[in-house]
Amino acid sequence: MRLEDQNASFRYNQIGLRKFLGDLECEIMELVWKLAQPTVTVRDVFNALRKEREIAYTTVMTTMVRLSEKGLLKIVDKIGLANCYMPEYDREEFINTAVNMILEIFTSQFPKESQEFLDQMQAKLARKQARKK
Repeated sequence: MRLEDQNASFRYNQIGLRKFLGDLECEIMELVWKLAQPTVTVRDVFNALRKEREIAYTTVMTTMVRLSEKGLLKIVDKIGLANCYMPEYDREEFINTAVNMILEIFTSQFPKESQEFLDQMQAKLARKQARKK
């Protein structure tokens, strides 16, 4: 999901980061965030992924190139022919930006419904805090 892409999709029926990224994109980004010190290569990600499942090197390479085109990874160096990648955002920064973008869409396109929902959430939180006292 390009954070600034008007054509990006939000998959409401998925869990966690899969709401914003495809399944393999999500797995790769999780590994990049985990392995990058500060950079990571396709080989690094491929070696970690193939411990969990059967996957082709070219599939990982293509997906990382696409993540780079989407602005989630940046190519910062080369080791021989291999690109070294860094995440454009850390995990928390990506989540915050993506959630803010989704909330902006809902509050601007459905202001009344969004406000009603936020009011309900605030009331629930107030009741929860009152029970703790």
